[in-house]
Amino acid sequence: MMRNTPTGSAAADAGIAGQRTAVWPVMVLAHNEERHIAACLDSIFAAEPDRRFEVHVMANGCTDRTEAIVREYARKRPEVHLVSLSLGDKCHAWNVFVHDTVPAFCRGRDIFFFMNGDATAAVGAFKAMSLALDEAGYANAAAAVPMGGRNSERDRQAMLREHGLVGNLYALRGTFVERMQKSHVRLPLKLEGDDGMIGAFVKWDLSPHTNCADDQRVVVCPSAGFRFESLSLGRLSHWTMYWKRAVRYGRRSYEFRLLIPRVERLGLSALPSDVTDTYSGIRLLSLRWQGLYTLTNWVALMQMRKIGASMSRKHLNDDALDAVGTGMKRKCS
Repeated sequence: MMRNTPTGSAAADAGIAGQRTAVWPVMVLAHNEERHIAACLDSIFAAEPDRRFEVHVMANGCTDRTEAIVREYARKRPEVHLVSLSLGDKCHAWNVFVHDTVPAFCRGRDIFFFMNGDATAAVGAFKAMSLALDEAGYANAAAAVPMGGRNSERDRQAMLREHGLVGNLYALRGTFVERMQKSHVRLPLKLEGDDGMIGAFVKWDLSPHTNCADDQRVVVCPSAGFRFESLSLGRLSHWTMYWKRAVRYGRRSYEFRLLIPRVERLGLSALPSDVTDTYSGIRLLSLRWQGLYTLTNWVALMQMRKIGASMSRKHLNDDALDAVGTGMKRKCS
């Protein structure tokens, strides 16, 4: 028996109806987020009360009550699913979602949403990103913008100007996720700038060795917002957190200076499984003046050089052992 296929306006109406009823998958990255995770989950359902969601909380390396809170939350909202990962690495968690969770539980969706467990989504944020991708057929990703916070307006303008994407809240087109799966594209473990690399994947359209970065592949949505707890320099307890964040940003910059030329020359298959595998090349990079952040950049550079030197010694030792083993085999033969 042949099914009737709608045509013309009927087909368009059917497509719109399908979008309205489709379940939207959301990945939430969470590492020791017991203070924020419940509010994060609440915000997802409050943002679009009439939508159906399936939320996968990628709890990675949690040693606090994050997982217990998510389990309790899932009892009242069965749309929430806990994915417990022993390794505390956000890039590993992202890889598991894209390559394991999606094929197993939400294959073939038109759109996937990603957010951090310490962020909350504003009302209408998911719908705004979905509509933006519908209207911008060329784009691979839609990005939400910060609302509130000390530098939110500055950051918002920078995102609009540069077509930026941040990990707090963004969306990827379903076909783009499928192409990442088929190409086995993964984030390197320990990478500091995971969202920056994802944005690069998007702008390169997964082909950095043949395509220039195209800003138009990221559509920034001013009407899609997120909030997060910003640090206050007026609170002494936040100074240590601010220092560590600034050092991480310095490391992120150096990691990109190591990675980008490599993948632009050889493609995404040249990405290392662990970003520290590239640290041996850090000796070729020099410190650049960046005002007050020059000091934290220097700390990041010294940390990376120490790791790189340690790995170089390990590789030399491994090569020496391999040479000894080869020599012994030759003598025995």
